[in-house]
Amino acid sequence: MRLFFLMVTLVVLAAQARAEGIDASDPTKIYSYAGPGYKYTEFANGDNLQEVRVVGNVGLGASDMVMFEIGYGEYNGTVQRGEKETGTTNGRARWFHLFDMDNTVLKGYRGWATQVDLQFEGNVKGTVGSNSIALGALPAYGLGEAWSFYLPINYVSSWGEDWKDHTGHGASIAPMLAYAPAEGPWPGFYIQFWPNYTRYFSGDLDGEGGAALDITVGGSFTDTILGGVTFQQNFDKDLAYHKPTAGPSGPNDWNVFANINFYF
Repeated sequence: MRLFFLMVTLVVLAAQARAEGIDASDPTKIYSYAGPGYKYTEFANGDNLQEVRVVGNVGLGASDMVMFEIGYGEYNGTVQRGEKETGTTNGRARWFHLFDMDNTVLKGYRGWATQVDLQFEGNVKGTVGSNSIALGALPAYGLGEAWSFYLPINYVSSWGEDWKDHTGHGASIAPMLAYAPAEGPWPGFYIQFWPNYTRYFSGDLDGEGGAALDITVGGSFTDTILGGVTFQQNFDKDLAYHKPTAGPSGPNDWNVFANINFYF
């Protein structure tokens, strides 16, 4: 948690010029960036995972972008004292296509986008056992000068360890509320509230549901260097690592991710 407060302090003390032309609060904006981050995950049994993650996004013209994310970290056991496991952690790759979008609309429907999202397992305890492909749409709405609303809805198909066993088909909904005032408490200030819920209707996960809440606070260091901190609390089951029998680490209870992105 010390890193969380450090990151917030750094954002508050960042350069006073607001980043022009970069709105990190809007997931439909086409940008190119890359940067490192630190993530700490606490599991239900008290174990933890600490990792360094790299996130990158490449804009392909005015309507498409490809995002990737991967990590490398260390799993630390507290139940079995001294247990450690180091290696690559889970990753993600996403293609995003933007249809007509009118961001000048302050109140009402702005447009929509679609995406194909691949999430794959790592080889460290706590990140093994879940692979998925999601296909969905993301409509966007303006709620005023500072508020925006997004409603991603996805079809999800999941596999177990090494992509060997198909564990089910499901659907997810993740309404996101973003607040990005023209004059915030620090340069480029924004905050996102992003709950999500997934429900499976076939396979080993038939009838299972899982939910989480993400809260992100971000800001700008310079016109092209932005940072943020995301806190996630899981509720019900952590479907990313749920198995018919109890997983070795227990579910992901909560995690915090602090990162810096360099836009180009």
